[in-house]
Amino acid sequence: MPLSLFRRLLLVALLLVIVWTLFGPSGIGEELLSLSLASLVPAPVSPGPPLALPRLLIPNEKLCSGPVAPPFLLILVCTAPENLNQRNAIRASWGGLREAQGLRVQTLFLLGEPSWRHPTGDSHGNDLARESAAQGDIMQAAFQDSYRNLTLKTLSGLNWADKHCPMARYVLKTDDDVYVNVPELVSELVRRGGHWEQQKRGMEPQKKAKVRDEKWEGGPTLGSHSVPLLYLGRVHWRVHPSRTPGGKHQISEEQWPPTWGPFPPYASGTGYVLSASAVQLILKVASRAPPLPLEDVFVGVSARRGGLTPTHSVKLAGATHYPLDRCCYGKFLLTSHGLDPMEMQKAWKLVDGSNGERTEPHCSWLQGALGILRCRVIAWLYS
Repeated sequence: MPLSLFRRLLLVALLLVIVWTLFGPSGIGEELLSLSLASLVPAPVSPGPPLALPRLLIPNEKLCSGPVAPPFLLILVCTAPENLNQRNAIRASWGGLREAQGLRVQTLFLLGEPSWRHPTGDSHGNDLARESAAQGDIMQAAFQDSYRNLTLKTLSGLNWADKHCPMARYVLKTDDDVYVNVPELVSELVRRGGHWEQQKRGMEPQKKAKVRDEKWEGGPTLGSHSVPLLYLGRVHWRVHPSRTPGGKHQISEEQWPPTWGPFPPYASGTGYVLSASAVQLILKVASRAPPLPLEDVFVGVSARRGGLTPTHSVKLAGATHYPLDRCCYGKFLLTSHGLDPMEMQKAWKLVDGSNGERTEPHCSWLQGALGILRCRVIAWLYS
């Protein structure tokens, strides 16, 4: 019996909804695709030799210690020595938060050595030492701070986190031009951690010290519960290396031979989250990965060699810059890229208010119903 016109229209509408959901700006299709990656990853390689990392000029070893509970989330912000205005803008906004959803948050800025000196001959490193003494949130290592050394900077930061902040449950690596919605990110991580995360929120800090004593092969544990692996970010798929001579992202054929094909899936370096167990895994296998100057690709390659696949989240913006919008910045986005210091302050005031005590919701019921779709359409219209 042939379908009536109404049923045909209804079927077409249903198919369009399915296509829009899977391939449209909701990002659901990308998240579903990321779930299938685990079955395609080869067996993990054995741990490599210890990484040869530069010494720390400003170690800041006591940042995570103290009588209070250890951080639930440690945020590592890659910044250049001269970017003082960006650091101050973060400190005066989301980077100043020390607690979210009842859990401790800590922010640390990662720097190398400046490649220039003041006309007076005074090293910019002295300025950083004074800034560190005043702010207490800087880690500096002995390498030249440059874009092509971002891998070295990130590995130094992850190694610092593993050695000096081992009780942090999650580590967010981001940049100094990224706005981070800390409360929503913490909520997202608690949700993804599920029942295990909910249990851990009520545990005593003394019990957490057992995490460091467990062997890497099985991952760190707490009591009888395994710490879940997580590598969460805006995942890039089938990206081929750029061979443009002198280009910012150039990768030579020696670094990545053509026979290797595209890079494995990796999370955008503008903002990705690693669980503590994932940090340890990457540090164990990183010395066996090719020395790529693109830190986000390098982390993705190392994770793949360790048997860990990235999980896609549409709420992490990647390289997308979202125009200021209270609903998007306050509720749905976890990160937004490309904000200068003034925009960072505007975004914070828009979301947090002048006194930090908002009582009304960030979104209307209609804005909430549209959610991330609305935010992505706004970004598309803005661009």
